[in-house]
Amino acid sequence: MQIEPATGEYELQQRYWRLAAVLFVGGGLAAFPADALHRPAHEPTIYLLPLLAIVSGALCWAIADRAPRRWLHVMMVIATVEIALTCWLADDIFAIYYVFIAIYAAYVFQDRRAIAAQIAVACLSILAPIAYDPDDAREHVILAFTLIPTVMIAAGVVAYLRERLEASEARFRQLAERDPLTGVGNYRLLSERFPAEIQRHELRRHPLALIVIDMDDFKRINDEHGHQYGDRVLQEVAGALMGSVRSSDIVVRHGGDEFSVVCPETGEASAGELAERLQQAIAKLTVEGRPLGATTGHAVYPQDAESLNTLLAHADEVLRASKDPRGR
Repeated sequence: MQIEPATGEYELQQRYWRLAAVLFVGGGLAAFPADALHRPAHEPTIYLLPLLAIVSGALCWAIADRAPRRWLHVMMVIATVEIALTCWLADDIFAIYYVFIAIYAAYVFQDRRAIAAQIAVACLSILAPIAYDPDDAREHVILAFTLIPTVMIAAGVVAYLRERLEASEARFRQLAERDPLTGVGNYRLLSERFPAEIQRHELRRHPLALIVIDMDDFKRINDEHGHQYGDRVLQEVAGALMGSVRSSDIVVRHGGDEFSVVCPETGEASAGELAERLQQAIAKLTVEGRPLGATTGHAVYPQDAESLNTLLAHADEVLRASKDPRGR
């Protein structure tokens, strides 16, 4: 069974660009009083750099809804260049801003190579004053020996904490979307993922099938053998279903003895064949030598219904008709 993670790409994109905007504007505003106190040599033009940072922040905020995440790499290089210019025209004290480059890169980029590339650019910028200001090379080297390890450690710590947090979130998400007894998906998973599946199939104009499975006489099994035995039977049924579906299908337990299978890219004929295969897989399981029985019903989007609730209702009608063809 393949469960594709829910994606919040748009929300992440917006968050990362707006965070960049805050850092640009914050750095620019903080530079104004510092520039005034330092009285830099290029005083007429130095105040253009904080203004440039504020404009860059405003631009990041403006494009947060549209700019793709891959452009963040370019934005970070621009930010690094702005910091380098500020250090050149104003004072090396502004090199502390490279730490924000490290923190931001480690927070935003999941690929460690991308983080390392941004840190490498920042470190080269830290070393640049040694080349263009050889008279004060000793002071620049001392600053580099202090700042480069700080930048690397900051990036490493933030990346480590982010990865741990993401792993914890993934575990909690999996627990929230899994049935604790059988290990298959639960109804929350179905209700949260199915609308996205419908949207995807609507765009591609492909059918989407939903199969519901109900165990026959499961109440009798619980009554005669106890609930613990019934739980083991449900676990075996879930295993049989998992072993019979395709890698793209999603198996879900609604509760009790009811299961469903979401079948992407599946039409009426294929859904019927898969439903029969699921029944046969369950029939291979036995209780005291007697094969288990199950009844299935299926519905196909969009021909039968166009929402999760209506598809479930249609599939349940087919299932009930199969259990009692005379409608009693």
